[in-house]
Amino acid sequence: MTPSTPSSDHRPYAWPAAVLFDLDGTLVDSERLWLDAIRARLALDGAAVSSAQLVEFEGLSSIEAARALIEVGGLSARAAEVAADLEALTIDTFADRLSWVSGAEEALGHLRGEGIRIALVTSSTHRWVDAVAESLALGAFDVVVTADDVQHTKPDPEPYLQAFDLLGIDPGTCLVFEDSEVGVRAAVAAGSRVVQVRADLRATSGATACLPDLRPVTAAWVASVMAREPALP
Repeated sequence: MTPSTPSSDHRPYAWPAAVLFDLDGTLVDSERLWLDAIRARLALDGAAVSSAQLVEFEGLSSIEAARALIEVGGLSARAAEVAADLEALTIDTFADRLSWVSGAEEALGHLRGEGIRIALVTSSTHRWVDAVAESLALGAFDVVVTADDVQHTKPDPEPYLQAFDLLGIDPGTCLVFEDSEVGVRAAVAAGSRVVQVRADLRATSGATACLPDLRPVTAAWVASVMAREPALP
């Protein structure tokens, strides 16, 4: 789609060229379901994972999580098989348990209404994104980049660099929303400002701002963040 350019009248700050969102843990509350699936997969082999170890799985692609899981749990299965198990275990819970992060649906609607381009950049697969969309009305994005579209997932900047290229914009003119450390590192390495979305407000170095959820997010709020220095003190 080709959104119209919003009027600049009465704006204290310039609108961003685009706003890019991670999916899991940022727009939808699927991170807890993902971590539950990791516990369940380990339990199948009589293994366990500590809370500290579990945090390390936030933001990883399914194949990267599978490799880490094999190492942590000493599993004998192949990484591709474990990745498929993790994805299936999590997706099977979407219908009853998947929900929006507070304010996410409204933020997307507001930004679309203002004619601001939005993109989805996730370490999940196309299959996963489609499954989320079956449970929640994600709506249309100008660009979608998944783990299936890149050689290297977050924290490598490739997913964001690809999104910026597809959008035809300079990374410095847009804002990214991420929940995980690996996601923040990827967006910062790609040259963008990042707002980290975490209920515990535990910001990763390099984030420009941190929010517990997306309820404050409007086009004007995004524009005000763009006017700040790129990183937290």
